Amino acid sequence: MIQRKIVERRPVALFACVAALITWTTYALADRTITDMAGRSVVIADRVTRVATIGPVPVLNSFVFALGEAKSLVNGLPPNLSGPRWRMQYLVDPDIAQLPVLQSGGGAPLVEGLVETKPDIILTMDRQTIDLVARAHTPAVFLAWRQPEDVKAVMRLLGQIYGKAEAAEAYCSYFDATLGNISARLAQQPARRPRVLYANLKRMTQPHLIAEWWITKAGGRSVTDGERSTEALTFSREQLLAWDPEVMILSGAVEVAEAYADPRLSTVSAIRNRRVVAIPAGVHLWGNRTVEEPLTVLWAAQLIHPDLFKDWDIRDEVAAFYAMFFKTPLTKPQVEDILSGRH
Repeated sequence: MIQRKIVERRPVALFACVAALITWTTYALADRTITDMAGRSVVIADRVTRVATIGPVPVLNSFVFALGEAKSLVNGLPPNLSGPRWRMQYLVDPDIAQLPVLQSGGGAPLVEGLVETKPDIILTMDRQTIDLVARAHTPAVFLAWRQPEDVKAVMRLLGQIYGKAEAAEAYCSYFDATLGNISARLAQQPARRPRVLYANLKRMTQPHLIAEWWITKAGGRSVTDGERSTEALTFSREQLLAWDPEVMILSGAVEVAEAYADPRLSTVSAIRNRRVVAIPAGVHLWGNRTVEEPLTVLWAAQLIHPDLFKDWDIRDEVAAFYAMFFKTPLTKPQVEDILSGRH
């Protein structure tokens, strides 16, 4: 529950420097207390219009985008998380190309930049960042995403922060409805679960634990699924051959071409049957934690069970999602660019 506290206004001298200070601090005239995902009570402005994202910036941005609040962001993408791979971030929010960078390449916040930029709040997924930004005297809100469905908890908290609870619930309803529809369709063939590998072949890793979730939800059987607690899982070529995946989803279009050209993989079922594809990339890579998770599951379900989902058009779904949640209309070439895996 939000607790509100109205702070008494006091007369101020009409000096220019003081007026400038008051302009910045008007947020304090009405404040409220929220509880972030670390259980911390955080006092924030009654109306949040300027937001800094520190840490995994593209992931954090994607949540803000999904509430239609791209224009509230005050920072650009850091050097290690910018460039062509993030082209859809620039499409949804063209301004971020000109906004200041507020963290180092290693992810540490640049406190002086935060002081100059004067955001209403800072969003982060890193507990250490909260301590580091204390000197900026800006409320820091901790967001946690441990389980796939935590995306809904994050959206509801941001809906509370932005005063857009209905928009947050619209996303949560879409999430549940999309996964429910996929599950109902898969129930028509409950015994058929092809072997699927999601991998970065250059590093010989399954790079993200969340893939075990979306592969399963899409009706596949992940060959790397097990009791691991680490984010990434390293494997050998011999292990890949033993798994013999029927579908391979790789980290980029270049890797797909390399896999087909590698004679050492020629006996793998996915290679022989031409069922090797690149993971799409929108505002974030779909194989990672992303607000586009429902699209990831639908895309993977159509890939793994093409006959079962042949009447569902992922292209129309992507276009509708971007228009509804990101407030960004896409052209057909832009949709194809997302689905191509060229990044």
